Amino acid sequence: MIKKQGEAWLVDIQPGGRGKKRYRKTFATKAEALRYERTLQAKLVQDTQYIVPKKDTRRLSDLIEQWWQSTGILLSSGPDTYQRLKAATTAMGNPMASQFTVSHFADYRATRISGGLSPSTLNRELQTFKAMFSELARLGYWSTDNPFRLLRPVKHHQPKMAFLTVEQINQLMSALKQTGCDAYLVALVCLSTGARWGEAQSLTGSDFSPGQVHFHDTKSKKSRSVPISKDLQGSLIAVLSSREFNDSYSTFSRRLIEMGFNLPKGQRSHILRHTFASHFMMNGGNILTLQKVLGHSSLEMTMKYAHLAPEYLLEVLEKNPALTLR
Repeated sequence: MIKKQGEAWLVDIQPGGRGKKRYRKTFATKAEALRYERTLQAKLVQDTQYIVPKKDTRRLSDLIEQWWQSTGILLSSGPDTYQRLKAATTAMGNPMASQFTVSHFADYRATRISGGLSPSTLNRELQTFKAMFSELARLGYWSTDNPFRLLRPVKHHQPKMAFLTVEQINQLMSALKQTGCDAYLVALVCLSTGARWGEAQSLTGSDFSPGQVHFHDTKSKKSRSVPISKDLQGSLIAVLSSREFNDSYSTFSRRLIEMGFNLPKGQRSHILRHTFASHFMMNGGNILTLQKVLGHSSLEMTMKYAHLAPEYLLEVLEKNPALTLR
């Protein structure tokens, strides 16, 4: 028998009849309750000695620890992901994983959004939890459905991709040059190659070959090579042959704020990368070349810059089917 019990659904069956073992278990949805009832009855038909597994009392935090020990500790982004998972789990009340419902995360998400956290950040959290359970299932540490599977990301407005004008580039680079620190040279690498700040700042003297710079410490974990000018390569090797770059992002960030450029929230750290890509396309660059230079795994990621190509709108006039009319 299946019956509603508050917000949950109770399975209460005694397959062997009076005097035989009774099975009782609650589920978040009726569909899950029906699936459990049918599966249990089928297994008892096949094997009358079948023993129902003990209730899984592990909490969400226990599974996070399991993920950390088996997978997270091996990832460069693991420590940060581990801390974010733990913080979110604490905010959700650390429920038993087997009793987790979509409402746990939905309520948590609504509270965080009302507190000012961006939907895109929460969508990344959701994807991280889904990926964690998928990995635990792959490794054999989780045998039932992914409890986050029914949750969908929040739809939200994507802010316009900002980039610096030629005048703004000159203003910023002049200000960085006056600081006398590595910020100027790191920024020049970003503007010349489309590298992320961290990729440029982690370069060493061995990351060069004639006319090329090789980025190894990348977001995708895949190395990529980008052509650079002889002058820039010489300037970089002159510094990096004897030492590493100092961390100068805070200097860059302060100067960027002082410039008073009107940038969308969250785009400051990647503004030089966006500027490179935008000017590359405006100057007639090829979208496939840009994909390789930026290290994007799919062309879809690079297409956000396509509309900046000078021929982008012109092709509408030259290649539309109305031209075939007579």
